Amino acid sequence: MGLLRNIRIWTQKCLLDRGFLLERINRTQVIPTVIAAPELYRRPDDYSRLLKPWHDPAYSDVFTDEVTSNTMLSPMKLYYLHRFITQVRDLPGDVFEAGTGSGGSSRLLLNAVKKQSQHREMWLLDTFEGYQKVDAVRDGAHVQVNQCRCASFEDVHRLLQEPTVPVHLIKGLIPATLDEVKAVTFAFAHIDVNLHEPTLAAFEFCLQRLVLGGIIVFDDYGWPATYGARCAIDEVATKHGQNIIYLGEQAFLIKR
Repeated sequence: MGLLRNIRIWTQKCLLDRGFLLERINRTQVIPTVIAAPELYRRPDDYSRLLKPWHDPAYSDVFTDEVTSNTMLSPMKLYYLHRFITQVRDLPGDVFEAGTGSGGSSRLLLNAVKKQSQHREMWLLDTFEGYQKVDAVRDGAHVQVNQCRCASFEDVHRLLQEPTVPVHLIKGLIPATLDEVKAVTFAFAHIDVNLHEPTLAAFEFCLQRLVLGGIIVFDDYGWPATYGARCAIDEVATKHGQNIIYLGEQAFLIKR
């Protein structure tokens, strides 16, 4: 019994070192019946210790309380957002985010924009009421109206008050609200709406305005539960001859 207990403790430690909680590893994931090639959605191949720069204390200035207390994104995802927005610092164009949620990722992007020499405006879209329109075929029967509700419009507006950067917070459903975005060009976009129709519309809209070398980051590209969003991303990328690069959960595109 003692040996079995030690093995169990060692296994748990390895999993935690890998960055996973045991209950997250063992829980039953939603795998929509419409998903293509479900065998591609596998658990991690191993639990080796790997470099995780987002744990570096140097990132404490990036992962502020305003950021981490108002997002469902992991430190890894926030790290990639920060690195990518930094990568476009010398490119002209505004910043776009579809799926602002409670505003933590927007605050991270806003803090980065403040440090860049380029004049940028930020265009941030969300229903601020969770899912308000669901396609049962493309998004799956597991997705329901009013799911994924985050902070209110008013709370996010207060979080993103910044006198030096124009911030446009737009409430409503995509694609209808895209008409309110008056940006001519984008240098960076973050699309995190989980559903097929708004992902398709937001991606098409951003790609048309994205400067060469500009970057779009897609959240939840790898999760089977958001397979509809992945299909939309792949459809637009194929249509326009652009390459999607997958990171493990997120994916990104550099316009060429």
